[in-house]
Amino acid sequence: MNEEHWLLEVVEAMPDGVVIVDYAGEMILVNREMERLLGYPRDELLGQRVEMLLPGDLRTAHEAHRDSYQVAPHRREMGRGLDLKAQRKDGTVFPVEISLAPAELTGRQVVIATVRDVTANRMAESELESARNRLMLAEDHERIARDLHDTVIQRLFAAGLSLQSVLPVVPEVAKAKIERILDDQDDAIRELRTAIFGLSSKRSAGRTIRVVVNQLVDDASRVLGFRPTLHFNGVLDSIDQDVTTEVAAIVRESLSNVARHAQAKKVEVSLSHIGDRLAVVISDDGEGIPSSHRLGSGLLNMHDRATRLNGTCTVTSGEGNGTTVRWQVPVGS
Repeated sequence: MNEEHWLLEVVEAMPDGVVIVDYAGEMILVNREMERLLGYPRDELLGQRVEMLLPGDLRTAHEAHRDSYQVAPHRREMGRGLDLKAQRKDGTVFPVEISLAPAELTGRQVVIATVRDVTANRMAESELESARNRLMLAEDHERIARDLHDTVIQRLFAAGLSLQSVLPVVPEVAKAKIERILDDQDDAIRELRTAIFGLSSKRSAGRTIRVVVNQLVDDASRVLGFRPTLHFNGVLDSIDQDVTTEVAAIVRESLSNVARHAQAKKVEVSLSHIGDRLAVVISDDGEGIPSSHRLGSGLLNMHDRATRLNGTCTVTSGEGNGTTVRWQVPVGS
């Protein structure tokens, strides 16, 4: 077996594309993988300048690089740090990695180039970069949401409590004005909480309903001064993300109402998935809703959320007897 035939056997066995180029820049040997990568039959490549494998705007520059390499040939990656590309017969361009090695073949100096299609690598790198950017954005959203919750809302809530504490000792005219201010403040807090929920929804995506509700209860404990009792019953991890989002809004609104109005010493939150129904119950031992008090926008929103999912929402309350919110929707068993 002569040297060239032996080399061809080795080159054919290579998993990457291989092209051997003489110092004039002509291709003298290619393997089967190179034919597959480029879409050229072997006889259309042999004897041609290697620059035909590059996009047109790179060919002149490549000739200069090739001349420079021949001055001091050595094993190396070609174009380290550069975005290298090859061009197929049909004109399509794809990213490649190329390694070069000088050699001697039948008494003449040649360069062996190994070519690898890295399209999949570049796509993976792009997806990874996109994931990093999404993570950074989610972290920014989480930070903003945390700052809004832990500073702005808490200050508004504390100011509201201070105003409520002076109601018994102010004149009736001032009392009515303060109550209107408190109602406006409640609306502002509710809008802020809606914004916070939108910012943090990406962070909650993919988390189970147990985790989401447990976090809401932890958050509420900072305002209430105690941690509500939490009960889970049934197979809850199968609840889908859309329903989890609605439940989070219900629990958040209910606990917010308790913190603002109820002066409760005990709060219970329970979730149960029995059969094809998901039930959420939030009860407190606070002052209750006066019979003359109309339902606020928060409670009306709870009813709307239930109705959209073909469910029901009931609020049971009496002055001095606490309040119980029961929210039920059909879900898959």
